[in-house]
Amino acid sequence: MRLTNHCSGIMKNLFFRKKVFHTFFFLFVFCISFAQHKIKGIIKDNNNVPISGVTVLEKETSNSVVTDFDGNYEITTKGGNPTLIFSFMGFVTKEVKVDGRGTINLSLQSMVNDLSEVVVVGYGTQKKARVTSAIASIKEKDFTKGATRDASDLIRGKVAGLTISNGSGDPSAEPTILLRGISSLKGSNAPLVLINGVPGGINTVSPNDIASIDVLKDASAAAIYGTRGANGVILITTKTVNKEMAPTLTYSTYASISNFYNKADFLNAGQYRNLLSQGTKLPFTDGGTSTDWLDEISGSGFTQSHNLDIKGGTGRTNYAVNLNYMDQGGIFNGTSNKEYRFSFDVNHKMFNDKLKINLNLLNGTQKMGISEGTAGYAYRQAMIRNPTAPVYNADGTYNEDINKFQYYNPVAIMNETKEDRDNTWQRFTANLTLDLLPGWDAGLMLAKNKNSALNGYSETKKHYSNTLNGRNGVASRNTGDTDRDFLEFTSKYNKKIAKHEFTVLGGYSYQYTVNQGFSAYNFDFPTDAFSYNNLGAGNALSDGKASMGSYKNDDKLIGFFGRANYNFDSKYDFLFSIRREGSSKFGENHKWGNFPAVSAGWSMHKESFLKDASYVNNLKLRAGYGITGVIPGASYMSQTLYNYNGYFFNDGKWVKGLVPASNPNPDLRWEKTAEVNIGVDFGFLENRISGSVDFYSKKTSDMLWDYNVPTPPYLYSSITANVGKMENKGFEILLNTVPVKSKNFIWNSSMTFSHNENKLTSLSNDLYAIDKNFINTGNTGDPISFSTHRLEVGQSIGNFWGLKSVDITTDGKWIIETADGTRKTLTPALYNDENKQYLGNGIPKYYAGWTNTFTYKNFDLSMVLTGAFDFKILNSQRMFYENPTISYNMLSSAFDKVYDKAVLNYNQTYVSYYLEKGDYVKVDNITLSYNFDVKPFKIINAMRLYMSGNNLATFTKYKGLDPEIKREDPLSQGMDNRDKYPSTTSFTLGLNVTF
Repeated sequence: MRLTNHCSGIMKNLFFRKKVFHTFFFLFVFCISFAQHKIKGIIKDNNNVPISGVTVLEKETSNSVVTDFDGNYEITTKGGNPTLIFSFMGFVTKEVKVDGRGTINLSLQSMVNDLSEVVVVGYGTQKKARVTSAIASIKEKDFTKGATRDASDLIRGKVAGLTISNGSGDPSAEPTILLRGISSLKGSNAPLVLINGVPGGINTVSPNDIASIDVLKDASAAAIYGTRGANGVILITTKTVNKEMAPTLTYSTYASISNFYNKADFLNAGQYRNLLSQGTKLPFTDGGTSTDWLDEISGSGFTQSHNLDIKGGTGRTNYAVNLNYMDQGGIFNGTSNKEYRFSFDVNHKMFNDKLKINLNLLNGTQKMGISEGTAGYAYRQAMIRNPTAPVYNADGTYNEDINKFQYYNPVAIMNETKEDRDNTWQRFTANLTLDLLPGWDAGLMLAKNKNSALNGYSETKKHYSNTLNGRNGVASRNTGDTDRDFLEFTSKYNKKIAKHEFTVLGGYSYQYTVNQGFSAYNFDFPTDAFSYNNLGAGNALSDGKASMGSYKNDDKLIGFFGRANYNFDSKYDFLFSIRREGSSKFGENHKWGNFPAVSAGWSMHKESFLKDASYVNNLKLRAGYGITGVIPGASYMSQTLYNYNGYFFNDGKWVKGLVPASNPNPDLRWEKTAEVNIGVDFGFLENRISGSVDFYSKKTSDMLWDYNVPTPPYLYSSITANVGKMENKGFEILLNTVPVKSKNFIWNSSMTFSHNENKLTSLSNDLYAIDKNFINTGNTGDPISFSTHRLEVGQSIGNFWGLKSVDITTDGKWIIETADGTRKTLTPALYNDENKQYLGNGIPKYYAGWTNTFTYKNFDLSMVLTGAFDFKILNSQRMFYENPTISYNMLSSAFDKVYDKAVLNYNQTYVSYYLEKGDYVKVDNITLSYNFDVKPFKIINAMRLYMSGNNLATFTKYKGLDPEIKREDPLSQGMDNRDKYPSTTSFTLGLNVTF
């Protein structure tokens, strides 16, 4: 009985516990089911078109999903009443509280052409609607897709007035960047490049790490940068996370194959033998082989790139990491460029978000092979080499003929030259922002920037120069380091009272730079094994023929700046800024300079007379004036410098002499540019048509130039002084359109067009003057050795100056026409300025860009076209090698009749016949992409596969390899040199995956 009762109690107890367990389990499941709420919906833009790729994040968690192609999403939340964050690049982020709903459909507002969009300006940001200057802003979504090496590739053809030209296939070549023309003869013409506010090279940051590029084009925008702003300012902003974001990882990779875009048509072995069989007089006999010399030193180039982006964080602390590796193989053997780039950005908020801290680290390494100069010279030799000659002699040595002037084996040049060029850069930036009071904050930026270069060069005993000069192996090494320290303090106050809004900014800037380096050279080595790694082993050192040197210099730049913005009733905007800047590079009498700017804007579309014009979304008139500068390049130019040179006998000993190397100039100062800009911004039909038009006039004064002076009273025979004056004027047009926009298909089109005219207005004053008011500059090179350009007051920079050929005699002699219309048969006695005249200009007067993007369902196709018009190119390859009288291989067109009359029978010379119209339109980039539906993949948020082609086609009448040429020397524009690294065309396959 007791046992029965006991068992019964146990059973009751177990039953009770089971009920409790089931009850708690039911409550647990119920709570979990209640907490894990499923929400679905569709996300569209303001035109009711679904948006794919929108991130839907549960706030304060890492729980997120991405909308599919049709804009649909479904997320299972973890919280009881969560908040969802909807974000997508180019659209305004929205936060929505769920409040028990199972379906949430949203329409995201596009920031494209939205006047609330933020653009980066000097020392801050500004709403696009409040901008009163000429500023172009390119966001990540508008960047050129495909194989891009640096920031310049992202915006080619997209900014009116900004010209970016490479003209080289060398993987390590840097582009030439100009904004609104050439404004300096001796100083820099390149825009100031700032990366997150710190000066840096345009290739130092990975293109994958860039969020936006803003270009300050006129002086009213750039004057706040003082002596560095005359050529415009390019502001690069890298990606950062300043909001709550689930951890995401994006891997991007591409592989690219490149080849010569075009090849010059020189005589090949078959053509050469055919001409010989016809009795044609040629410089070489048949060597018995068939050699494609260009093939011997070149091949297809292969490029690979890998990029990893990691970002995320909470509303208080967030981070962004970028790792990039790129390996570019050039089409010439031994040419290469490898880059390793790393960046780390972290943001943290403290003290109730009153204090914001941003830390940014950028590190990069660049390793390059054979230089463009070496490869370009080998290219020349490959073109002119006997196509019937062998590469090697029977004994295995290189087939050389050093008795012929500048005629060397290109394979030996490339094989027996070693070049290693290493660059490294590190930059650390710390930004602290403190909110002092509502609308008032103060910021402090500290930055350290270090750039180092280490270059090694060697030639083996088999190199032609050793046979020619008896140097028996050559080696050299040089280093260079630049250290820059930056400090900037800014304080900004913003206040809005009724219809009045004020923003006041003040700041202080300090920059200290130290440059130093070392170089050593030696020759006559016992072995080639050392390369450049044992310079002391060369016998030239003990013979006193080796050389070494070192240098060190520094400079300081200090600035005080301020800016005030005022807006009334969201219609009228005014800006005034000023910078007072001093530099140790300036002379004693001009240590400091002032750089003011003023601009205004009138938003006419908000006036009552346009109130009912619903088709007008934006119509703003802008006008601005500012003064900017160009700082002298070298330190100590204003001081007396001495060099040790020669010896004199004193007190029984030979003592090294000390001689002047420069004259003092206490009046040395910055080059000054005063610029007026008038512009109109417009947007019509819900911004389906938008853009801007700008007219500008730049007047540069106090331009630096070197002038000859008498000795005595001067210590040295020349002096650098601020004398010259120059003008640039032109206009720029940007037109953005959306011709088609439907549910499945969108066509976006953007066109840029710009025009610039340049004139040198003075190059002399009462104290310093040039002879005859002109200078002949530029050089064709041996054996012609003519000046190619003339720099003259009252004329444009870039004017070709030479003999104008108009006809040819029956026996193949040039007939020239002088400025007065007289015709003469050319002889060497006529090689003088009296018979020369202006032959055209080498700088394009017009530039254009056209970008089209087509989106259809999961596909998108983008095309970038660029063009340049109304300019001349001196085709040096034709000038030297389209000539049957030369003692080298020649172009196949050398036997064509000149002016359709006679075959040329005259030595190589520079005449207008070789100046060609350079106008072109180039298909710069075509990219086809496919965005995958990633719903089946749980861990993948987005995936994009693309194919891309660069430099695919050029429409031009120019007979050279490519009308887009290198433009490094401002005084000899339009030269297509024979020593060059020809441009390439490339095809790319790439993949982007976001997890």
